[in-house]
Order: sequence, then structure tokens, then C-alpha cells
Amino acid sequence: MTVHPAAYYRDILAELLMSSSGPMDRDISSVCADSRQVQPGALFCAIKGQKADGHDFIPAALAAGAAAIMLERPCALPPDVVYFQVKEPYRAMAVLAEAAAGFPARALRLIGITGTNGKTTSAYLLRHIFQQASCRPAMIGTVVYDLGDGSIRNADRTTPTPFELQELFSKIKSAGANPVVIEVSSHALAQYRLGTAACTATLFTNITRDHLDYHHDFEQYYQAKKLLFTIGRRPGTPMVINADDPYGRRLAEELDDKDALLPFTLHSAPLAKLRVEALTLAPEGGSFTIRDHHDSDVWRLRTPLPGLFNVYNAAGAAILADAMGVPRDIITRAIADCHGAPGRMQRVKEITRCAVFIDYAHTDDALANALGALRALQPKRLTVVFACGGNRDRSKRPLMGKVANDLADRIVVTSDNPRDEKPGDIIDQILAGINTPAKVRAIGDRREAIFQALDDAEAGDVILIAGKGHEDYQEIMGVKHPFSDEAVAQDWAEHKQSR
Repeated sequence: MTVHPAAYYRDILAELLMSSSGPMDRDISSVCADSRQVQPGALFCAIKGQKADGHDFIPAALAAGAAAIMLERPCALPPDVVYFQVKEPYRAMAVLAEAAAGFPARALRLIGITGTNGKTTSAYLLRHIFQQASCRPAMIGTVVYDLGDGSIRNADRTTPTPFELQELFSKIKSAGANPVVIEVSSHALAQYRLGTAACTATLFTNITRDHLDYHHDFEQYYQAKKLLFTIGRRPGTPMVINADDPYGRRLAEELDDKDALLPFTLHSAPLAKLRVEALTLAPEGGSFTIRDHHDSDVWRLRTPLPGLFNVYNAAGAAILADAMGVPRDIITRAIADCHGAPGRMQRVKEITRCAVFIDYAHTDDALANALGALRALQPKRLTVVFACGGNRDRSKRPLMGKVANDLADRIVVTSDNPRDEKPGDIIDQILAGINTPAKVRAIGDRREAIFQALDDAEAGDVILIAGKGHEDYQEIMGVKHPFSDEAVAQDWAEHKQSR
């Protein structure tokens, strides 16, 4: 990064600055929020987080040579150390991160996707569309970070921290990749991780119950999502919104810049500008048409992705790409041959006795969508193996149990990422939503649970292994142990299927 005097960062923070002091001509060589990463001349961002308070690490940062401190509350500092006391510290940190990186996102066309469910599949669809359009897209999301230059790495979180995000943007810019499809989580929006970066197109999928452990109530969750369409986008750029979602309708009603709105519906949402019609669903996917209500032109599309929810994903991606100028024939071909994201309704092909699918569904709505899509396959019996993550929204646990109770023939409740909670406690909270005990088994060991479901399967059955999707670990008491639902199912196929 370029070395700047402290005054440069003071000016960058002007709108968020409460007070400042120290020698403003002092050079700042880097910016970070981890005291272990501090090098001489660094600006250390001290923020009170959920697990630790950065102010407690200011002495360590100073000992490592920090030249400046961004903080929320006053602290005693040596006179030769610059400090910036700020309001909205997460926002301030994000602005500092992008300033230190040279604002790389200003050279990029960002496509922002937000919503509880469907972000990842929509992102994969859009990346594939732009690849087929002879672009070199990049993608930042839940499964991988694709820098557009052939380098792909596994994602640590849906939307990276501000410092990691700016590093990715810088590498994407250097690679000459564009556009950048980015999944934007509610946490990222609430913490302003994108800084001042503004999207050139945005997509809203849906909002259902999730992350209330962080946002406290549904209204805060909605308001966080809304930020992508207010401060998170460039004026006049397309906003594609699922108007069949109640909060999507509310969002479309509340947003200004009505000419840029592209709400769509499969039903009869009155404010929708585009209608998805002639819908057919089959085990091998769905087909549908998109019609502008001002135009008689009908656009026909087909997707190999199963389930009604994937029609919404495909339609949203197609409408957004169309609004960005991608020719419709390219979009149509790309949608037809894109098989989505890893761990999203992914068939375990090695198992032939029955049909086994792995899906990331970890909310009651997502679980209902996945089970509904598989019920359409008309299985002899529909089995679900699932759990809920620890240290996360507890209110959804009995709701997910109820969904499984209502939609599955057999239920195996197990462990997901229990984190710091006792797996048995989580299982009990899920079981509270199940009122048909005869069809449920509780098996805390996830590998054993998957094996048991497969052992009990008969020809014609369908099994959904839900919750972890693409993840290759299981987090228990702060330790991530190697674990993959797909690998476990494949292991069963190799050692037990033929017996």
C-alpha cells in the first residue's frame, strides 16, 4: 500500500470523526484491526466486537510499533501517537481499509446479491452468464472467492472482512476481471464492510428468519438488507427484486429511483414490472417465460436446477444480466447449462440405491423449499438428515423441526456445527418442533446419522442431507474438524452400498 500521512486518513474519516490528536504529518504505512499484524508505522483499528474488545489490545499494538489508533472511546496514549475517535466504528474501519488499498472497487463493476436464501446459486448463475458472454467475471461468496484470473480459493465467510475484501478487490483489479459478482450478507451490510464501494446492479432474493442472534429482530435484519439498495449502489443502476417475497414488495415500495426498479413475480404482485409465466417443474429442472407487462415480447428459459425456488434464482439472474446488456440468447444458453453451486441440491452420484442430495438449507424456509422440491420427485419415502448450528439464532430450531415433521417421511436429527453449545441441547430444541416421534431418530454423531439414514434406505427413496452443503469442516468447541457430507456419503457408497 502507499504510505500516507495521518492527515490523509483524518480527512477520509471527516464525516465519522469525533476527535483527533497527534502529529498529523506522521507517516502511516498500513492499516489493520489485528494487533498481531501490526508493523511499525501501522494504524490500528480498535473496535469492540462480539467476542473481544480491540481497545484491550492497544498496548500490544503500540508495543509492535503502531503509529496511530482508531478507537471508539478515549484512551490514554503517548503524545507522539495519532488517534482518531470515531462514531460508527465498523463503517470507519471499512473506509480506512479501502483508502489504504487505494479504493480498488472504484475500477470494478460490482453486482451485489442479498437475501436469506438463493444468494449463492444466483451468484453462480450470474458468473456463468458473464463467462458465456466472453467476460472475465470474478465472484466473492459463500463457497469460493474467484479472482477471475484462474485462482480460486475456499471462502472463509460469505462477505469477507473489510481488509480481506479490499485485498480481493485489488487482486481482481490487477487481473483485469469484470464484473464482480458478490454475495453481500446482512452482517456485512450492518458493518458496512464494502465501505464506499457502490454496486452497478443489485439483486434481492428473499428474506426469511435467520441471524436474529445478531440483528435481534426481523426489522433490523430487513433494514440491514435494505442498505445494499440505498447507500450500496450507484444511482440509476438496475435493482432486481423478488416481488413475491413480502419484504421484497416492501423494499420496492420504499425505494426511490423507481425507474431503476425491476420487480418480478410468478404470481400477481401488482407492482411487478416483469412476470414469470408458463411455468413447468420436473425432476430435471424447470422451464418458464419472462414477460414485460408493457411488452408483448416473451422470453423462454429453461434451467436444470430443481424446485420452484430455483426458478426464482434463475429468473432473477436472467433479468439482471438482461438489464446489464447481456444478449438474451447468451443468457438463455447459460441458464440452461448451469448446474448451480456445490452443496446446493447436489446429487451424490455414487449412490444408486436411492437418490441422495446435499443442500446448504439451514433455515426453516430453505429446508421447506428443498424438501418441497424433492417431494416433487415422488419418492417412495423422503428422508431428511439435518441439524442447526450452535451459537446462532435459536428461535429457528423448533421451526426447522416442524418443517421436517410436516414434509418428510423419516427424520434424522443430528449435529451441524455445534460450536460452543452442547449438541444434545440443540437437538432437544429441534425436537420440540416435531410432534410425530415415530418417524424421528436423534443421532448426535453426524457421520453415524448419515450412515444410518443410508443403511435404512430402500429403492425409490430420496434422502436430503441438509445444513452444511459445501462445508468441509465441523466446528466443535472452537476447533474445525475435517468433515464433508459429500465425502461421508461417498464413503458409505464405497464400503456399504454393495453389501
